[in-house]
Amino acid sequence: MKKTILVTSMAVMLSSFLGACGMNNNDKDMGEEARDNMTEVNYDNRADRDMDMDMNMGTDNQYDENARMDVADKAADKVTDLKEVEDATVIVTDDNAYVAAKLEGGESMKLTKETEEKIGDAVRNTDPDINDVFVSTNPDFIDRMNGYADEINQGNPVSGFVKEFNETIRRIFPTDR
Repeated sequence: MKKTILVTSMAVMLSSFLGACGMNNNDKDMGEEARDNMTEVNYDNRADRDMDMDMNMGTDNQYDENARMDVADKAADKVTDLKEVEDATVIVTDDNAYVAAKLEGGESMKLTKETEEKIGDAVRNTDPDINDVFVSTNPDFIDRMNGYADEINQGNPVSGFVKEFNETIRRIFPTDR
């Protein structure tokens, strides 16, 4: 009796195995016809889609919602036109602008509320879509922003450094304004 059950079990397993191996043979005759009817797939926007997913996933923090990153040269020029500012880099994301400003007089100069408001007004006047302007005179932030601006101006995909950019923004501007 045990021998009969064992032989029957082995036969069922063998037939199942052999049947599974032959299951995919139905499509082998499609060959050239299937290749002729293949749909072209566009992978050109994959990086943009991945970037949007990276930027929009995670916490509900505003910094994760940056779907665009542009260097705002016109805004930087307007900020630099202010007598208090020697040099500036401005990166715009959706409705926020991040300004790395080097003040006249060097690192010894402190960013006053008045100067920060002037910078904010100058940026908002160049782009009406900007709601919030975040300004820092931190030398490390200035270096990083110049690096991000160079990457963007060279046409490199933002997805390559967006997480680092967002982390930098979180560190320099830890609270919402």
